[in-house]
Amino acid sequence: MNPIPARLEHLEQFPPPKLALSENRITLRGKGIVYGSFEVFNEGEGKLVGSITSMADFLSFSPHHFEGKKIKIEYALDLVEQSGDIFTGAVITTNGGEKIIDFNITVNPSDILVKDGVVMADLDDYMGFVKNRPLVARTLFSRPDFMMWLTNMGYGSMDMYEKFAKDPNKERAVDNFLVFNGNKYKAKILPDVKEMAHAIGEWEDVVTGSIALRRTTWGYAEATLEVAGDVKWLSLSKNKVTSADFDAENMAQVHYIITPDQLVGRDVAQVVIKGCDEHVVHIRCTQAPPFHARLDKQSFFFEDRGKLFITNNTGRDLMMDVTCESFIKFDAKRYLISKTAQIEFDIKYSSFKAASLAFKKQLFYRTFIHLAAINVDKPYGWRLPISLWSL
Repeated sequence: MNPIPARLEHLEQFPPPKLALSENRITLRGKGIVYGSFEVFNEGEGKLVGSITSMADFLSFSPHHFEGKKIKIEYALDLVEQSGDIFTGAVITTNGGEKIIDFNITVNPSDILVKDGVVMADLDDYMGFVKNRPLVARTLFSRPDFMMWLTNMGYGSMDMYEKFAKDPNKERAVDNFLVFNGNKYKAKILPDVKEMAHAIGEWEDVVTGSIALRRTTWGYAEATLEVAGDVKWLSLSKNKVTSADFDAENMAQVHYIITPDQLVGRDVAQVVIKGCDEHVVHIRCTQAPPFHARLDKQSFFFEDRGKLFITNNTGRDLMMDVTCESFIKFDAKRYLISKTAQIEFDIKYSSFKAASLAFKKQLFYRTFIHLAAINVDKPYGWRLPISLWSL
């Protein structure tokens, strides 16, 4: 029995572990206590077992000893007593090989703040951080290192900062802080249009619309909305808007519902918007007629042809009666109107009546075409004037 082939076969079946790192060099800047992590993993087979040894007493690792396929190593840098640029590292020794991970560290001056790789030397830098990373910036605002940063830069209104920091609404607190220090303007909420009008038919169940609101700049803003007085026909979808309601174009919509059966004739509702300023939006409503009618021309001859145009506003088929003097001839007395209709008629004013007008030196005759909607909830009629002239 030859032992050598058996040993080779064993090595091929179980190859050794192989050490690899997610990073070979960590470059950072900070002050105080800085935390971070990297990964150690096995690119080979079997179980990776090893340990990590720091080259500096202010750099520590957890866990110090490890084993497995993929291990997260956390590190802590105590830079309280350090300054300037520091180059150090750690040795990772395993059964799959040995590697060195380098640390290139820049210790910040006390008046420099770094968060998520962003270097902040003044409040304008912080304002830019608020715009780009709002959630992280709000969390940072109440932390001791932010307060220490303000103190180290010689900020002169620490009492006001402490008042802002106590606000449980951190978005509002940060915005008020930046406005107070002159880094930005306070965002206002303005109505895009202050006058709106609706023509509403009593046959409609509900009518909807929306009030467009515009925010003047980025940042926190809030406003309340209320309908002034005892207006029963108008209701709003919400009574408050905040910065979360505005889109990328700084626009927001507040929808409303009009209930026609609560509306009598014409009425105007005032929606009061109270934010930094107070604004009023007027919503005017009038009850629309079931139909609209017109003639194809303003006047006719004693013998002529004409057209009557009807527009049905009800949204359903409309039954309508037409009555007039006998010399105006329609094909029918009742019509069913879908959306629009064009109805032709003839005019044959008698010669006797024309002569009678001429004897009186009256050159025209004025009368009316009477229209009535008969299948609507409330009777509605329209008297359409028509003038006849001699040749």
